[in-house]
Amino acid sequence: MAKRGIAKRPFQLPVFIAATGIEKMRQAYIKKENSKRSKQKQRGCTQPKMGKMDIDYQDLHGAFFKYQTKPNLTSHGDLYYEGKEFEVKLREMKPGMLSRKLKEALGMPDGAPPPWLKSMQLYGPPPSYPCLKILGLNAPVSPGDSFDDAPGEWGNPPIGEEEPLDRSKHWG
Repeated sequence: MAKRGIAKRPFQLPVFIAATGIEKMRQAYIKKENSKRSKQKQRGCTQPKMGKMDIDYQDLHGAFFKYQTKPNLTSHGDLYYEGKEFEVKLREMKPGMLSRKLKEALGMPDGAPPPWLKSMQLYGPPPSYPCLKILGLNAPVSPGDSFDDAPGEWGNPPIGEEEPLDRSKHWG
């Protein structure tokens, strides 16, 4: 059963196997099979003739032992779930990390909070990354930095998820 809203791409042969030319041979064989009459197809089922497609063994050896590339695998202990192969792998850019060029474009000095921190403190973390740790929002700031509403400061201090209960009012 497929996941709703996701159109699965048709299977494509890996590049090293497609280089052997097997796809062209297979297409020609399928075309020939489609042109046969039903009596010829039935005879082929009872008396099959093997060895119709002849591929050079050197090409096969080269494809599987010399030119084969390693497929993308999950790391040890990762749990597979439906649609994991369609997720975007973030290798260079990661959410929450600001590049040097972006900091220069925004005019941010080193160690300063991003300009959208106060909006995040007001509305919460981005819904796409609920577990992302953001300094000044749900992670502590570095020692020496202070919380204030002045420009370049870290805004309001983060509120703890669990506030201490007053046991005289809440019991049980």
